[in-house]
Amino acid sequence: MPSTRSSSRTPRRLSGSTVTSSLSEMEPAPPVLGKIGVCALDVKARSKPSQNILTRLQSKGGFEVIVFGDKVILDEAVENWPVCDFLIAFFSDGFPLDKAIAYAKLRKPFCVNDLPMQKVLWDRRLCLKILDQMNVPTPKRLEVNRDGGPTLESPELAQHVHRLAGVKLDGPGDGTGGGAAKTKSVSMSDDGDSLIVDGKTFRKPFVEKPTDGEDHNIHIYFPNDQQYGGGGRKLFRKVGNKSSEYDPHLTIPRSITDQGASYIYEQFLRVDNSEDVKAYTVGPEYCHAETRKSPVVDGLVRRNTHGKELRYITNLSKDEALIASKISNGFGQRICGFDMLRVGDRSYVIDVNGWSFVKDNNDYYDRCASILRDTFLSEKRRLSEVVDTISSDAGHTWRPSVSHRHALKTLLKPPSTSKLYGNQQHNRTSDNDLPEALTAGLVEPPGKESPDAGKIARNTTAKDNHPNPTSYTVQHGKPPVGIMDAPNEGAPPPPASKHSWKLKGMVAVIRHADRTPKQKFKFTFHSQPFIDLLKGHQEEVVIKGKAALASVSDAVRVAMAQELEDMDKLKLLRTSLDKKGGWPGTKVQIKPMFRKRTPDELHGGESNVRNISESCPRDKSLSRSQTRSDSISGATFSRFSAAENDLILDKLQLVIKWGGEPTHAARYQSQDLGLNIRDDLKLMNKEALNNVRIFTSSERRVSTSAQIWACSFLDQKELPEGFIQVRKDLLDDSNAAKDLMDKVKKKLKLLLREGSAPSQFTWPKDNIPEPSVVLATVVELMKFHRDVMRHNFRRLDNNASHGRPATTPAGSSPSVFTENADISSIQGRWCTGEDPMLFKERWEKLFAEFCDTEKVDPSKLSELYDSMKFDALHNRQFLEWVFMPPDDESSESFEDIRSNSDVNTDRSGEHGDNSTFARRFSLRKRLHAFEPIPHLRALDDSYDHYFKLYPGASSTKAKVDARLSKLRELYKLAKVLFDYVTPQEYGITDTEKLEIGLLTSLPLLQEIVRDLEEVQASTDAKSFFYFTKESHIYTLLNCILEGGIQTKIARTAIPELDYLSQICFELYEARDCESSTNSYSIRISISPGCHAFDPLDVQLDARHAIGCAPRRSLTAHKDWKEVIETLKAKFNTVELPKSFIAVNLSDKHGPNT
Repeated sequence: MPSTRSSSRTPRRLSGSTVTSSLSEMEPAPPVLGKIGVCALDVKARSKPSQNILTRLQSKGGFEVIVFGDKVILDEAVENWPVCDFLIAFFSDGFPLDKAIAYAKLRKPFCVNDLPMQKVLWDRRLCLKILDQMNVPTPKRLEVNRDGGPTLESPELAQHVHRLAGVKLDGPGDGTGGGAAKTKSVSMSDDGDSLIVDGKTFRKPFVEKPTDGEDHNIHIYFPNDQQYGGGGRKLFRKVGNKSSEYDPHLTIPRSITDQGASYIYEQFLRVDNSEDVKAYTVGPEYCHAETRKSPVVDGLVRRNTHGKELRYITNLSKDEALIASKISNGFGQRICGFDMLRVGDRSYVIDVNGWSFVKDNNDYYDRCASILRDTFLSEKRRLSEVVDTISSDAGHTWRPSVSHRHALKTLLKPPSTSKLYGNQQHNRTSDNDLPEALTAGLVEPPGKESPDAGKIARNTTAKDNHPNPTSYTVQHGKPPVGIMDAPNEGAPPPPASKHSWKLKGMVAVIRHADRTPKQKFKFTFHSQPFIDLLKGHQEEVVIKGKAALASVSDAVRVAMAQELEDMDKLKLLRTSLDKKGGWPGTKVQIKPMFRKRTPDELHGGESNVRNISESCPRDKSLSRSQTRSDSISGATFSRFSAAENDLILDKLQLVIKWGGEPTHAARYQSQDLGLNIRDDLKLMNKEALNNVRIFTSSERRVSTSAQIWACSFLDQKELPEGFIQVRKDLLDDSNAAKDLMDKVKKKLKLLLREGSAPSQFTWPKDNIPEPSVVLATVVELMKFHRDVMRHNFRRLDNNASHGRPATTPAGSSPSVFTENADISSIQGRWCTGEDPMLFKERWEKLFAEFCDTEKVDPSKLSELYDSMKFDALHNRQFLEWVFMPPDDESSESFEDIRSNSDVNTDRSGEHGDNSTFARRFSLRKRLHAFEPIPHLRALDDSYDHYFKLYPGASSTKAKVDARLSKLRELYKLAKVLFDYVTPQEYGITDTEKLEIGLLTSLPLLQEIVRDLEEVQASTDAKSFFYFTKESHIYTLLNCILEGGIQTKIARTAIPELDYLSQICFELYEARDCESSTNSYSIRISISPGCHAFDPLDVQLDARHAIGCAPRRSLTAHKDWKEVIETLKAKFNTVELPKSFIAVNLSDKHGPNT
């Protein structure tokens, strides 16, 4: 085992020594009543809904929650799984259900959901048989069976299904099925509107479902009449903001074209108000229900800022509540989701989903945790045969009272201890009556949580005339078969400690939260006043603060007086300094650029050339020989190359930057993520909250995010000064890779030229033109929107000059604004320091950079995308108004905008007649090849499948103003260019990605490795968190992807790493008590952060905050030494200069210097 590393590096403060998490401040925990095992894949067990319920169960409640984790579930034998008293286990894609069933047979815990019955959900025909047996209404149906009908894998399972649900399958006497009559003929009627199956006619419209319950590719076929118009609609798992699409050619059912497959055909029911019902049971006596827009209407999914589908709480009728109770009992699933359609005064069940949690509803979480807790206590009392009456939570809250905790102290030790030495039979008392059903809560508008939301009004239900299947909780005094009916052959041995894996610590790198758009101007200067700003330094310098920036203004003034530089550049810089110099975050970066000596200079002509050593005194520290990776190319170089190659100063690049400040949304995002990671650690290993170290870069947007996140994560209102340590050397911008990045950026410029795409460049290959064509289209769209914006601002000016009042009510859709709308009626509230004139200034700058230049700088693509995303979230109303073109091309206003376009067109030297703008205004025909951008659809599918990213809530077609189609097209194409161009500023080829990654983030990567070694060597759990910016997130990811570590997903499957994106290294430990040796495993996970595919479609509240996507596995669990050694192997492949961070000269340029 490695020893604890030395402390030779920069000292770091342990948070545990100055601040403790509120966990450690709680009153002593009550006696543990039992252990709740969570046997589900991490993506489900550690999801936000699961966190909310499990943390409620364990918080002051006397229960210990054990999350088994992917490592245990997938890699360990069930004999070595943790022992628990109560088991929460459910199937999801990739989950080994058979192992979970074997574990339940071995350890005999109390199972929340029946495990063998989860296999029933895999065949829709078997589900429908059970629903029929329970007299649950389902749509009229017809089956095409070519495989002998549903089957069960064993006689024991068949017996279990029969006892629980009263269903016996056709076939062998053991009930395993497969003996149903096979369909002999399937055909269509002559008019094509009816399906004929063995002589039975089924008319369209009907729904076609695969028999496999995991296959969500469902088709709806419409008759060719006046009402429906023929064709069909394909339903599928939600992809982006779509869950279905219309296909006019979908007329022939698959049972005809695929003659070997079996299908179910159900009557298509017209949905009242185009909504159906999602129901969620928690036991047979509680059911939460929500309505949503039916996917068969237009296929679009409405979502909130967390990316979750918009739903509305609804009350269940008495009959619907009875249905919920029957489903919970009949399928043996206490926690179970199912779908209903309401048609008139009747409701029909169309799908049973199994384990499902409600999302983003705290009242539901409270109630669910309370019911589960009461259930566990009831089971505890029965097993322990405690005579004392233990009061449950009377108010159905998850927080137990003091008297309750006192009463719990009388309980015996948890059976998880005694089970290791002698098993008890879990007998249940008999009760064949249906329990009372419950109705769901009150309707609340989206985004608003009512204290009464989710409350259930109890309805007394009459017993159904049909004999009720035996409840799964009561089986003649015996537990369900396959779990607790196995003969007692003595106590199984306890699990080997060396196979019990537990999270010991994590090291996470997190990008800052939401910010305002970053903007900048770049200038090239050669004269002495600007060289003097370097104050003798040969590397990049930065100047911040109003007082320090005054020295830059002085240099501009001198240069203008002596006409040393281009006067237009100097005027622009002077104006920028005057307007933005006082803003927080405004800074000037000055980068000296060097060149090779000419032959004359090499032969004694040096006296005619300005050398930086002559222009300004050279730092002694810079006289040493510099060494770095060989990546020199082009005409100008950094000071590292200058020292190596005897170069001389050629020019200075001066960059003035402003913006990039944290927004009000950043607070909500940071708080939410802090709470989320806190809850995650409370479940995985709460000891990791007691030893926390947090680091940040020096930039305000980063340190602000770190501060807010840390307070939420540690549950503290304030943190001691200096608790969060600033590490510029690890987390600030690094210029060590400047030469290589400049080389890559030149390649990117070639990429945007026609026919010059590099061979290794990752660009969509299918059905989308090359980058130059997409960029040309973006330029045309920018010209169009510049004309529209200027036209609409003139309307405002004209209204103001005539004193016209606004007639448009605040909050109205931009599509109904009148000609005399004023600023206040368009958008009443502006945030993040914006106003209409700053909005216009920012967009005019973008328009000039795209429309008035011969070649677009690739770096401007990120600025365009940045601004569009920002305005979609923070200035939606004004954005849509200012880029709303006139209603009618023949209108007077259109002629006005058209003539304005002619002026711009003439200036650019293109065709000067009105038809030019008309062609631009009719750009839809030229863009037809790009719509709907098929490759984007494929990307959405891959992202959605793994990362569960959502684009926000797309409204119905009636609410999407067609006049904004070009604005949406501009966003789509800008995002295509951003996604495939901007990340590759950090390298196009794999070699470049790794080299730039190491040059930029090697110090951070080395620190991560040291942290992991420290966690491994320590006796205590520890956590490390590093807050930084985009460049370190992308370059760190490149170090992982190109550094030799095998990943589960390809680079192309990783979306944009947005605000609060995270790369997390998790270290797991398995202690072997027998040999006193421990095993260790590392898993790397990643989150794209607060990302939305299309923020123009996100329905926002006043917070303007996009929710953070959960982390997903980037790698499988790997031996920790293998991961560490693989990372270390790349450390010596590059050599960093001693200094790679810009020198801050703000103090030297202050008023006293």
